[in-house]
Amino acid sequence: MPHFARPGPRLVAPLVLLASACAPAVYAPRPIDEAPLQTYAARAPADSGLAALVAAAGFDGAWPPEQWTLETLTLAALYFNPQIATARAQAELAKAELDSAAQGLPLGLRLAAEHHSRQLEGDSPWSLGLALELPLGGGDRRAARIERASALAQVSEVGVAEAAWQVRALVRDALIELQDARYAIGIVTQRLEARQAMLALVRARVEAGMLSARELGEERAAIAEQESRLAALGQRAQQAEAALAAALGLPLDTVRTLAIAPDALSAGSARPSAEEARVNALRNRLDLQQRLLAYGAADAEVRLAIAQQNPSLSLSPGFLWDQGDRVWSLATELIVPRTAAGMAAVREAVARRELAAQRFSALQFETLAQAEQAVALLDTVSAQERAAAQQAEQSEAQRARVQRLFDAGASGRLELVATQLSAIAARESAGAAASQRLRATAQLENAMQKPLMGAFTRLPDSARAAREAGR
Repeated sequence: MPHFARPGPRLVAPLVLLASACAPAVYAPRPIDEAPLQTYAARAPADSGLAALVAAAGFDGAWPPEQWTLETLTLAALYFNPQIATARAQAELAKAELDSAAQGLPLGLRLAAEHHSRQLEGDSPWSLGLALELPLGGGDRRAARIERASALAQVSEVGVAEAAWQVRALVRDALIELQDARYAIGIVTQRLEARQAMLALVRARVEAGMLSARELGEERAAIAEQESRLAALGQRAQQAEAALAAALGLPLDTVRTLAIAPDALSAGSARPSAEEARVNALRNRLDLQQRLLAYGAADAEVRLAIAQQNPSLSLSPGFLWDQGDRVWSLATELIVPRTAAGMAAVREAVARRELAAQRFSALQFETLAQAEQAVALLDTVSAQERAAAQQAEQSEAQRARVQRLFDAGASGRLELVATQLSAIAARESAGAAASQRLRATAQLENAMQKPLMGAFTRLPDSARAAREAGR
């Protein structure tokens, strides 16, 4: 039986390149945590990975802090909240898809085997050969695919920043609600104590015949109302704590041990004008950036649809060993797309691009309107807060005057308690107005995606933070 001829050097080089390009990846299992109860319960602000992220973010201060502010709570949320990890995974997927789009057209290797019923004496009945498939051209299609994948990868990168902002917004809103509930609990507790004092005074006057039993019943009803409000506010505070725990990604019992600073939501920036708010909104809004990048991806799809109308060409050089004879071959394949299908695909891609453009334009106008409305609302509630604060100052001054008169024996205890209740009501109104101002400020923050309460910590690279933690 004759020996098969060894392929010549011109054929060996393509085979080596093809073999190196086709080296398979090795499967690596990636188990997931199906029972995270223990790992979740073990989460704590003293986590070494969180400390590394804090250091990478440039936080200046001891960690964990003794008193927590919006900034430090946001740092913890950026580490523990799963939305950040999900956004990063989406960005990694988009990068991988970009790498795939950047690859050239695949090479093909076709093996051939033929059996001959008639053969020469001493020759093998088999003819063996192989051929390479070399796609030519397609540069426009490849460039369009790369452009589209690049735009989508940037959308995912912006999505990481968007997730970070949304996590901060969740922490901020939960913190506003929690501090408002706790302030209201303090106010209602003071009013309840004053009402109980008033009840004792009214009871004494009823027993002396100076007041009717109706006034005593009214005071008891007022106390019952405050006790009911206190219970409702306790539930509201618990719900706010749970919302804050969910935003932080920490167990509720852990969050309840955190000491929130009194100035945790102090304003860090002056209120912008309507024009500044509009400019900041158009410049900072991450959803606008994502819509613009999505338009770029849609435009690349138009280019791809047009490029796919062009014929594609491939060459297939081959080698065949046939009965001791070396046979070289060269085949050409030309694929001509259907014109009607290609034009329909182009029209669809153009329509998608137009839709992306209209969505971007609509979001621009919506963003401008949101910024203007948020500024107007903040102006309104700020004026209400100033009026309520002035009323609280006047009520407190009146209470102080009555207290001095009472100390001098020129006023009765009933008048003193009534003045105290009036001052408490004024403080409650001032606190509610201050809370409304914080909520309006949060709405303006959302409209501009620019922090006005404290500083917004940058999102450091999680891989580098993990390495610094030795994880």
